[in-house]
Amino acid sequence: MRRIVVAVIACVLAFGLSACAIGSQNESQPEVDSSEEVAPKDEAEESAKGSVDEPPKEVLHKKSLQDYTWDELSQISTLIVAEENPEAQREVAKSFGLVDDDGAITRQTKQIIIDDTRALDVRLVGICHDDKADGSGKAGLTFMTVGALDIFPMNDEVTINGGWEKSSLRARLAGEQKARLEPDLSSKIVAVNKLTNNVGLTDSFDSITPTADELWVFSPHEVCGDVRWDGEEFRGRRGWQDVDGMLNAEGTQYEAFIREGVTGESDPNGFLSLANSTGKSPWWYRTPYPFDFSSYGGTGSLGYFYQVSDSGFPQSLGSPEVPASVVVGFCV
Repeated sequence: MRRIVVAVIACVLAFGLSACAIGSQNESQPEVDSSEEVAPKDEAEESAKGSVDEPPKEVLHKKSLQDYTWDELSQISTLIVAEENPEAQREVAKSFGLVDDDGAITRQTKQIIIDDTRALDVRLVGICHDDKADGSGKAGLTFMTVGALDIFPMNDEVTINGGWEKSSLRARLAGEQKARLEPDLSSKIVAVNKLTNNVGLTDSFDSITPTADELWVFSPHEVCGDVRWDGEEFRGRRGWQDVDGMLNAEGTQYEAFIREGVTGESDPNGFLSLANSTGKSPWWYRTPYPFDFSSYGGTGSLGYFYQVSDSGFPQSLGSPEVPASVVVGFCV
């Protein structure tokens, strides 16, 4: 009988201890409010990102050409080419003072710095004129130096073989000469396609091919429009070679030269006249003269490149190894 009583007491004690342990565990668990939802991790991260205020972009305002930074002009160029038709593009350019109230491209200039020490003016010569080399459309703004970047020969040797594409001057402009520009400008320049006779002495229109250039010198047709320098008289004596036709296939005339009345025979406003530290100087076109004088008993079997004369007359010829002024164009 005593054994039975002891067993019953042991069971009661064991049950009580077990119940206390369970009660203690329940009290240690915090109550969860079922009405409170926990945001997923990704949503929380996005919310945190959105809570950080981004600095507002500076709004572009109309200024003089000189007062724009090259970053601002690059932004304006992007706004211009975003428009789908020329009228809307010019309205954007006009809103930033790059087109005058009379609809003409501005005559304002902007100063750039060469080698961190020397100032050189540039002018706007075209709007949506050049095709970007990467095929993405037009470059919005084309500029030209008012004076010479420097004085160099077209080639280090007496040759026009390979034309502009293989010239020493083109290699210089792509390398050491671009490096002389202020970084704010050089970082915004875009490569564009330039059409040129890239053979030299030739009678084939197939010699006119594009090169991708960031800095270049102009072609006669880009400056003068349609030229008649070879003429019917000379063409008849030389057979069927159409020298003028080849020249007129190298790009199209820039708006600024049209505005100033520049032709192959005239520069009424002295737009092409160039003075530098050595006085008046001829400056290079990128175009080789394709006809071989030696075929008719003359000299110059290795040819010439076209130039603007030292007086500013739109047409002359220069031997490729003789230094002349380098007036460059570029796009942003």
